[in-house]
Amino acid sequence: MDTNNKIAFLESMGVDAKPSIENMMDIETYDEIMDDFYKELPNDLSKIDGFKNAFDMPNYAIAVHALKSNARSFGFMKLGDIAYAHEMASKAGDVNYINEHYNELLEEVKNVQDIIAKYKAL
Repeated sequence: MDTNNKIAFLESMGVDAKPSIENMMDIETYDEIMDDFYKELPNDLSKIDGFKNAFDMPNYAIAVHALKSNARSFGFMKLGDIAYAHEMASKAGDVNYINEHYNELLEEVKNVQDIIAKYKAL
């Protein structure tokens, strides 16, 4: 599939892909690095979950900060925004916010995983 069709697919799924691809120089690099991100998501979520369950807010903040940065670098802005809210809450020690909104984070990660899986199948 050509670059324009790949970008059109991503944008149809709510991904702000053009700036991300430009930042990574080309779509091949974007695809390669996104593949690594996709493969690491289960491990990243496991760490986030472990820090949450242990009430380890400093490490939770670091883990969701990384998730935020990675998500935004590929144009997954909604996940980036949700992860940012979790980062700020963890830095403030707001465990209630994290617990109340944790499923939202998990659902958006699943959404991103689904989008990437469909994209990779193109």
